[in-house]
Amino acid sequence: MKNLFLAAACASFIGFTSCSTMKNQKENTSVIKTSTFVPGVYKGNIPSGNSKQNVEITFKDDNTFALSETFPGSTTPMSSTGTWKYYKDTNKVILKYSNIADRVTTFSIVNDKTIQMHSGGAWTKETAGTEYNLVRQ
Repeated sequence: MKNLFLAAACASFIGFTSCSTMKNQKENTSVIKTSTFVPGVYKGNIPSGNSKQNVEITFKDDNTFALSETFPGSTTPMSSTGTWKYYKDTNKVILKYSNIADRVTTFSIVNDKTIQMHSGGAWTKETAGTEYNLVRQ
């Protein structure tokens, strides 16, 4: 009798949790919204030492980019070009530079109008935070 009661309790618990899990999965999938990357011109001022660095990047439809960075104390922007690729599974854009071999720049897609710049290379760590956001113009 004790074993029968225990088996019935286990079956009820398993049925309840699987129904609950299925219900939560249905609710979660209807709420999930993935951002997509929209090519265009993005601008922002990101931290650079004790000041801000002006960044403007143009992502073209042919998967090329033009990046302009003006560092604090300078009036002449540093320009870079290359190709970009959007990875939907990680929601990131990665740049491949034509003229800088050791630099890696990635962007997380925040929403349809905002990307977050992550700059790293041989001598710098990856960056993160809203102060690294660039906005589509």
